[in-house]
Amino acid sequence: MKKILTLLFIITMISCNRNNIVEDVVTRHEDGNKKIAFSYKVDKDGNKTKVRETWYYMEGMKHLDGPIVNDKRNGEFETYYKTGQVMSKGYFVDGIREGEAVTYNENGNIRYMGQYKNGKECGIWKFYDEEGNIVKEINKDLQ
Repeated sequence: MKKILTLLFIITMISCNRNNIVEDVVTRHEDGNKKIAFSYKVDKDGNKTKVRETWYYMEGMKHLDGPIVNDKRNGEFETYYKTGQVMSKGYFVDGIREGEAVTYNENGNIRYMGQYKNGKECGIWKFYDEEGNIVKEINKDLQ
């Protein structure tokens, strides 16, 4: 009995100290389905901190998803086709595009890829056909 009470006490303490995540739908499609939502971490005092941004297709599938830190996009964001297949991946630092960006065809092959620096395209961007063969390269630094 003592072990059961100790276990219940530990579970209660863990659940009381755990941060809860809640979703707040900020925009809806014309049919009422959610379009843009932010997820918040809620502490024990009820304070909310925005931690994630998610956009949805009208049919309910996820369209865009990524982390929020200090109210700005930070980290890897992904977009998706309605099938759930990844459409693109890119990174943000303090709300600005930074680093590698890759866009995929629906078959999973790379469509194009390149780099961002301070929110601007830079360096060599490569473009591919449906089969994954490179068809063009553009040096964005020369434009």
